Amino acid sequence: MKNIKIAFWVIIAGFILLLLFQNQDIITAKHSFKLDLMIADEYHTPELPNGVIYFVCLLTGFFIALFAGLAERFKFKKNIRNLKTANDSQLEEISALKSRLESLQSVSAKPAETVVENAED
Repeated sequence: MKNIKIAFWVIIAGFILLLLFQNQDIITAKHSFKLDLMIADEYHTPELPNGVIYFVCLLTGFFIALFAGLAERFKFKKNIRNLKTANDSQLEEISALKSRLESLQSVSAKPAETVVENAED
């Protein structure tokens, strides 16, 4: 199974490299962005290759998804913590009830034994 995973990732990496190599002219083409807020002068970014722009967009999307999921992840951790606390308290209550049941069973078993002994006499 480990060799299959390695082969799968090698094939995926090969396809990505093939895609990058065959589209090298698009990836290395340079572009500049301009920002015009109509308040001040226009702002132009330096010319950057498309590959760098694509990579920055990929990282930006990754971090947006990461931070968007953080709040939900914290909620889940808090919920898990509360459920574990409730589970522990219920387990303690179960063990206390079991010990109480055992003590009640031992108390009720003793008089029955004495009744049987008295009946034999």
